[in-house]
Formats: sequence, structure tokens, C-alpha cells
Amino acid sequence: MPFKSRSLRFASFLWVIVVGLCFAGCNKHRLLDEVRPIENHQWNYADVKSFDVEISDTAQTYSIYINLRHSFQFEWRNLWVNITTTFPNGKEYTKRVNLLLSEPDGHWYGDCLGDNCDMRLAIQQKAIFPLPGKYNFKIAQDMRQNPIGYVKSVGLCIEKSEEAPAESN
Repeated sequence: MPFKSRSLRFASFLWVIVVGLCFAGCNKHRLLDEVRPIENHQWNYADVKSFDVEISDTAQTYSIYINLRHSFQFEWRNLWVNITTTFPNGKEYTKRVNLLLSEPDGHWYGDCLGDNCDMRLAIQQKAIFPLPGKYNFKIAQDMRQNPIGYVKSVGLCIEKSEEAPAESN
């Protein structure tokens, strides 16, 4: 049994590396695309995932996504998370976000293969970062149950919006 557990951890780690490499290199508009594994696929309140990104262009708009991998055994249609943004000046803003994962009939959104569903969920379009510098994002699960099972990884993607920002007069 220990060998099987080790193999599963290695496979999960390898998946995180492969996904990171696939998403990372090709897109010059992508500032951040990182994924963090959930240990034993049991996401605890205390297991807060942290992501840093450097923003230099405050006139640009950005799209922000959560990348999520879960198992078919995940029990709910949605996942509540708290996202805390720490600005370069130290101020913080926390927002509770409801991530919809399936249709009412149980059909999962995203790309599902085998026991895994991979999702890219938009949490904000045309976001503006008012200050240049390093931003930190923390993602924590905020469901009524602790821990929640069958969540395999969570990540954050920030990329420049395709549309040009609106000009001010």
C-alpha cells in the first residue's frame, strides 16, 4: 500500500508540473499561471494557497481565472472560496466567490477525462491593478464542511485582456 500511495503522490506532482509547463511558456499575455496540489485531495480551511504576481502596467486590464482539478466524486455543484488580494501598499481585500462546477443535472463543466475534471473559471474580467508592484493572492476553501474531499489542485491565472483598456477623458 505505501508504494501505491507514493505513486499517486508522484502522479499528482507530475500532473502539476506538466500543466504548469503547458500553460506557462507560450502566452506572452499571461503574467501568472500556477497550480498548487491539495495534499491527499482533502482541502482544509488552513490550507491556503498563495500566489504572487508583479504588475507593472496599471493602464492595462487583466482577466483573472481559477484553475481547479477535482474528482468525479466531488459532492457538490459548486465550490465557495475566499480570495484575498494584498496590494503592493499592504492593503488587503477579501472576496467570497462561488465557483460553479456542474449543470443542475450533474454534468461537469470543464475538461473531464478518467476521474479528473480540469476547469478554468473566470472570476474577474477587465480587472485593473491600481498600483505597480507585487500583488499576493490567497485562495482558501470556504465550504461548510472541513475538509472537503476530492479537490486535487487549485491554481491562479492572470493574463492581459485582449481588449484595449478604455481611455479616460
